[in-house]
Amino acid sequence: MKTRNSFILTASAIALVASMGWAGAANAQSARPATDASTFVYRDLSKELANKMTGDYTIAVVGDVLMQEPMGKRIDDTLRGILQNADTTIGNMEVYMVDRQFWAGEHGYGNNWAPKEVATDWAELGFDLMGSGEAAGGEEAMKSTLRIMDDAGIKVAGYGPNMTIARTPVFQELEQGRVAMVYAYPIGPVADGPTARDKSGNSGGEEWGMNVLRLTQNVTVTPEQLEQIREIRASMVERRTEADVARAIDVPKEEDNSVEWLGRTYVAADKPGDYQYVMNNSDRQAQVLAVRGAKEYADYVIFSSHIHENRYVFQAYSQDHYPPDYVETLARELIDNGLDLFHGHGNHTIQGIEIYKGRPIFYNLGNLSVHRFGAGSNDGRPASGPQTYIEAGEVGEHWLQQDINLMAFAAEVDYKDGVATEVRIHPVDLGLRKERPWSRMNIPMTPSAADAQMILELIQEYSEPYGTEIEIRDGVGYITIDPSETVPVGTELRASWEN
Repeated sequence: MKTRNSFILTASAIALVASMGWAGAANAQSARPATDASTFVYRDLSKELANKMTGDYTIAVVGDVLMQEPMGKRIDDTLRGILQNADTTIGNMEVYMVDRQFWAGEHGYGNNWAPKEVATDWAELGFDLMGSGEAAGGEEAMKSTLRIMDDAGIKVAGYGPNMTIARTPVFQELEQGRVAMVYAYPIGPVADGPTARDKSGNSGGEEWGMNVLRLTQNVTVTPEQLEQIREIRASMVERRTEADVARAIDVPKEEDNSVEWLGRTYVAADKPGDYQYVMNNSDRQAQVLAVRGAKEYADYVIFSSHIHENRYVFQAYSQDHYPPDYVETLARELIDNGLDLFHGHGNHTIQGIEIYKGRPIFYNLGNLSVHRFGAGSNDGRPASGPQTYIEAGEVGEHWLQQDINLMAFAAEVDYKDGVATEVRIHPVDLGLRKERPWSRMNIPMTPSAADAQMILELIQEYSEPYGTEIEIRDGVGYITIDPSETVPVGTELRASWEN
């Protein structure tokens, strides 16, 4: 017994000594030296944020794509070739995808849904990356869409099970390099949608939704009108001391050039009726970092955004030929942080093109298709009354079936070793003057020579404020980009962090 205990003690002692020896050996190793940030040689961000695609590269760009039946076989050969022959083809998917045989989502069939066969059709047309422009179907519709589009081989950016995923780029791998797309959906008083949410401690769980950019909308008035509003507010606030007021509001804070009242901020300006938009700063910064991070991981980055805001109070919803103020600011800031192409859509009319530091900004390309006749009928019941659903909806759909909504363009951008060289603008006719029957409306076709000239001249007009020169030849618009226009970005970023 003693012998065994002695042995055990001896073995334990040996184990202890051995372990101490190993620990001592480990502790005897040199500590990892700390990196001295003051002498560290950082990477050149202007190289990291450059377009790093090699060789020849072409991207095809279209706007909103709302199709409720496959129509790829009926699109004319010219447009089909543009979509299929590019290395990357992008558009905004303004539908959610369902399997008609089994779909029974919580929101049923809204007006912007499409059967899964459309996804296959889009893949055959050449689409690679698409924005998630429609989330009105709720969580189940988002899940259904991602599954169906993934099965078709098309990557969808902009929504997911939480904000981290919704804001994460989608990627395309090519011989020339890696392409990334980041997608954001502006929300505020004009447009809304489900906001994705990350889990934060015990305060709430993850939520499906979109990568949003929150906006505040202010309205301009003349200085005289601003004082009148200030006086009206003061006259109402004076009543806060009346005896029957259970608890009064705080006295509003006075600002020299603005008045906030009843949920609206009025700002003094030369003319009344302009909208001024203020981006939520944390959301704006998140988009900037998403783009810059994408560029440090990929070679070419697209930012896609669904923009419904107008410039003026007195304009009809989502019908403007020029972008609101914040879009220009955001697009240029993103390019300064490595963006290669800004892809705007949402406003159902054509807008202009800007070339900023050699990078194209497409403020709005119009609708490649807005085919949703009778969409609201699909609730499982037959039409009642003397009209079909298409007949009954003719007036309601009129706002999307005017000539300004039935013209659009597809664009091709050519690059040589990461430098943009040319933009080609191809006009699209969706049924101008309603000369087509309902069954053929909103199928994208090459316009007549006269209509092509008309559309291209309008794009020239809308692009003129940006100094963009568009040459028209044989029904196509051409923007030549001199290599000297492509200037490095990111050289001042590190200095701005230190300040």
